[in-house]
Amino acid sequence: MIARIEGVVVAGGVDWLDVQPDGVGLVLRASVVESTAARFVGGGENVTLHTHLHSADDGPGLFAFETREELEVFQTLIGVSGVGPKLGTRVLSALSPDRLIAAINNESNKILQSVPGVGARTAGRLVLELKGKLVESAAAAAQPEGSEEALEALLALGYSRAEALDGLTRGTEPDMSVEMQISAALRALASR
Repeated sequence: MIARIEGVVVAGGVDWLDVQPDGVGLVLRASVVESTAARFVGGGENVTLHTHLHSADDGPGLFAFETREELEVFQTLIGVSGVGPKLGTRVLSALSPDRLIAAINNESNKILQSVPGVGARTAGRLVLELKGKLVESAAAAAQPEGSEEALEALLALGYSRAEALDGLTRGTEPDMSVEMQISAALRALASR
């Protein structure tokens, strides 16, 4: 099993990286498009990526993650019936591990359904099978109540999921009402 890859990025795309560790070229699927594949797409950087080797009928796939936490959440996700590695990477591309865990533990099906490919059934299955099994970090646990409602409001205003999550992360503090969270997130997004 291949647990980790260290090497130089030769090339990359939206959801893949070509990494060369000591003369061997490997094409890796990257889980978080904006923060992993897109960041290294130009090539030339040394990277250390945690990997999961997945066997399928069409051949093996090597999926790469920037952090050990992402890898562990991915491996838990693909253990859920009906969730394969492609959907697992799509989920982690849309939601950080902490946001995903919070959505599952708070039974926020709407946030889960906002991920392309996750319908009502899959969201319900994720909540049913994973609630309480994944532990969120202390930072996510301190996220104010109502963050899911604020996220939904920002999405309705036309912000992308990544922008909305960034605004909430940078702008909100504990004990804020939903309305205050939305206002603070909008200010944070405007100041970028």
